[in-house]
Amino acid sequence: MSYIGIQSQNQISPQFSREVINGDGSATSFTLIQDVPGFNADNIMVVVNNVIQEPVAAYTIKEDANGNPRVLDFGTGNVLSTTDECYVQHRGVGTLNMTPAAGSVNAAALQDNLRSGNVDSFTATAGQTAFTLTETPLNAQSISVFVNGIYQKPTTNFTVSGTTLTLTAGAVAGDEIDVIHHTIRTTVTHVADGSVTSGKLDTNIQVAGTLGVTGATTLSSTAAITGNTTVGGTLGVTGASTLTGNVTASANLTVAGNLTVSGTQTTINTATLDVEDKNIEIAKVSSPSDTTAADAGITIKGTTDKTLQWKSATNSLSSNVKLAENAGSSAFHRPLTTMLALG
Repeated sequence: MSYIGIQSQNQISPQFSREVINGDGSATSFTLIQDVPGFNADNIMVVVNNVIQEPVAAYTIKEDANGNPRVLDFGTGNVLSTTDECYVQHRGVGTLNMTPAAGSVNAAALQDNLRSGNVDSFTATAGQTAFTLTETPLNAQSISVFVNGIYQKPTTNFTVSGTTLTLTAGAVAGDEIDVIHHTIRTTVTHVADGSVTSGKLDTNIQVAGTLGVTGATTLSSTAAITGNTTVGGTLGVTGASTLTGNVTASANLTVAGNLTVSGTQTTINTATLDVEDKNIEIAKVSSPSDTTAADAGITIKGTTDKTLQWKSATNSLSSNVKLAENAGSSAFHRPLTTMLALG
């Protein structure tokens, strides 16, 4: 196989695999260093003596002894001599298993390292040197440039700056310029603001870190919170709320409806207790009786307790202190037990 033009370069782009095939003057098929996905000859580029070979027509991909798509076959009679220079460039669409470090894949890394594998084709005018590519290459080594099918050496025969490809020598009118972007970029799409609706979210969403909500939040189902929750503004709950742990309100707490406390003890640490109702019920249980009401009363805490209790045995109120008369009253000082029993 003869060659035309520039000597093949011996550089490998960091974005894909490249290997050299050494002929022995008799072999027509060669085992590659990695699989060719789908037995598709278009997934590799084969260059013999600096001339790009046409997939399928010049070579095909066959399976090796293990059934893998890894054998490059030139067909019967098409041998590589010991002087032929051949290399295979894998287009970066093969299987490559790499585990990135935790937290290392950010938006910038995705945008810089994924590519599309586009092919830009141009028909040159007389003396034309500059051509505008459809995307920005990482460098000159990440693209392959061919003029009329002849491979061009990066930095020697062309340079790139942004999306501009510049040939060192001006082209002849009608020259066919082909630029192959060798990588695996896919389109990176930024989601437009406000485009993610509730219907596009999964049923269950877990947030392992901090969730900041600056606007209104409506929860129509059950919300389970296992950690601390701080509400800096107003918290409006229209349905039932079940709190299994301690609740601390550092400011005022207003209950517009009924407040039911089902625990065994209710402590009110306040200087003033205002009760609007004219009647205070004590010993109110589901089935009240004299037995359940026995010894119900009020205890005033002091050096010693001052009590006012109802005694079921005598059906009377009993106190361990005297009840003082009002000014101008004829009431007498006696223990309240005696007064009420006599009355």
